[in-house]
Amino acid sequence: MSQDLDLGTVADGRARSVLSGMAEWVAKAPSDLAVICGEEKLSYLDLDRRANRLARALQDRGAGPERLVGLAVPRGIDLAVAVLGILKAGAAYLPFEPQYPDLRIISSMTDSDADVLITDAVTAERFPSGSVPFTTMDVTAAAMADLPDDAVPSTTDGDSLQYVIYTSGSTGRPKGIAMTQGPQLTLLDWCRDRYADRQAVLQYFPITADVASLELLSIWWTGGCAVIASDRERYDISALARLIRQHRIHRVLLPVAAMQQLADHAVERPEDVCTLRELITTGDRLVITPNMRTMCAGLPGVIFDDHYGSTEVNVVTAPRLVEPVAAWPDRPLLGRPIVDARIYLLDDDLNPVPRNVPGAIYVGGGPLARGYTGRGGLTAEAFIPDPFIGASGARMYRTGDLGRWRSDGLIEFLGRADFQIKLHGLRIEPGEVETLLRSRDDVAQAVVMAVVPEDGDASEALLVAYVVPADRSPGAVLHTEPLRDHLAAHLPSAMIPQSYVVLDELPMTETGKVDRGRLPHPDVAEPDFVAPRDEVEAAVAKVWGTVLDLPTVGVRHNFFQLGGHSLLITRVIYELRETFGADLPMALMFQRPTVESFAAEVRRLRTASTSIQDKPAEPHHDLIS
Repeated sequence: MSQDLDLGTVADGRARSVLSGMAEWVAKAPSDLAVICGEEKLSYLDLDRRANRLARALQDRGAGPERLVGLAVPRGIDLAVAVLGILKAGAAYLPFEPQYPDLRIISSMTDSDADVLITDAVTAERFPSGSVPFTTMDVTAAAMADLPDDAVPSTTDGDSLQYVIYTSGSTGRPKGIAMTQGPQLTLLDWCRDRYADRQAVLQYFPITADVASLELLSIWWTGGCAVIASDRERYDISALARLIRQHRIHRVLLPVAAMQQLADHAVERPEDVCTLRELITTGDRLVITPNMRTMCAGLPGVIFDDHYGSTEVNVVTAPRLVEPVAAWPDRPLLGRPIVDARIYLLDDDLNPVPRNVPGAIYVGGGPLARGYTGRGGLTAEAFIPDPFIGASGARMYRTGDLGRWRSDGLIEFLGRADFQIKLHGLRIEPGEVETLLRSRDDVAQAVVMAVVPEDGDASEALLVAYVVPADRSPGAVLHTEPLRDHLAAHLPSAMIPQSYVVLDELPMTETGKVDRGRLPHPDVAEPDFVAPRDEVEAAVAKVWGTVLDLPTVGVRHNFFQLGGHSLLITRVIYELRETFGADLPMALMFQRPTVESFAAEVRRLRTASTSIQDKPAEPHHDLIS
């Protein structure tokens, strides 16, 4: 493809909408399965018709080009319908995980001027009519059954807004990254040429990740069937492997940590992954472990792609590893830019650095997002004029990554130039967490870092908050539970620090900056063992022990200091929800990370639930349909 493609076009002019590729398969193979989740499944024709119904309902509500529609739908068939329905209506989607804090959803909906939130009945009850500046809309088949299912008119093209994804903000305020359809069109056509047609493909990423859009749409552009992993399957690697085996999945796109876990499982049970042929990773620096080699060596004709990019630019490099597996490097290079991306390695004065000299990575060309919604200054700071292209309006994006051009013309990744954290594939700006901590009257200063245990590796990193109390008088104590609760009310659970270190002062450099290298490791001393004292503590300890593969867990043990991390939390919460019959929030693991404190909260929630059940029923909030 040409290096000078216009935004929103592809080389042969085949598509002007991100839905065009799927429409071809609706016409060619209408009865083929398009999506499966659990026992539910839809053919291409049925999926298309359900999405048409939703699109009509949205257009009746004023949805169309440049309008945002909020999306907070649990993983499943309805989520696939919702994404397509919003795009068919000509609008763009604003995604949330249903378990996000109410304040997070409300603030992003308000900030982006979205006035409709597509969701399910349970989530809608959190936002009663009149209490929030938007209305809710039920996406279920029953709610849309009476609407026409023929195609709806749409005028979207490459310049049309496709989605806005809010990510952690370095200034303490989340930022909404506005992506148009043009960059996705180019990538989707690239995927159609690169990956096999009509295969079962895993859908793993949450819809709040930009990867999920490319993941879903590329499946339907290649005529495949999206096998949507449930929350439990996403974080229980054995369940995920069984899903791969059950549906004979051909292609997976996984975070590096999840791919490594799958490989560890495959060493013991290679039959679970024997149908895989196309493996793709993203999100973190790729390291090929011995077990990954063993797994891939057992997959004839396997290919392994590493997608590098960010929410602001999607995918800009995708080096491919092919057989023989034994020749794969431990740390693959970033390779070269794909399709219409341009990559520059520059010094502080924006001059290109020589070969083999480290420089800051900038991306130009077609992949760039429009910018940050309502944040003109931030957009201008990150998306700057491209001085190497004569075209008016050409821009390049400052990624914050470091790299170097090697003598062979390939790019080597060298890490971050700022404090942004990638933890288990999730992007975290510590500045947002620090700002929230400092907003409390009892906190004077705060620094948040990813810390690797002294005897561990990067996969075991913890998000640690270092806090200086406002009151440092003798006998004053800063309790961490209120800090955890404060963060849980505003942040997605994965952004809540797992460990807190209270300091009298932060170490400083001679220039007056925080000396992060001198911050102490969190105290991970083994607590005195105290056995569970009632059935609630015993149940919590049993589940933690099973998930962490530990014979015993005491009530003073901290989940994260035992080796737990965000990839395991959904499995733990799922098991405990089943055990206690209570709707336990994901954030509870971060708020109450010991068996003792977690069990106490379970008792409180169960008592509160019983009290609510004893009260007279209140009028039900009707969903808008």
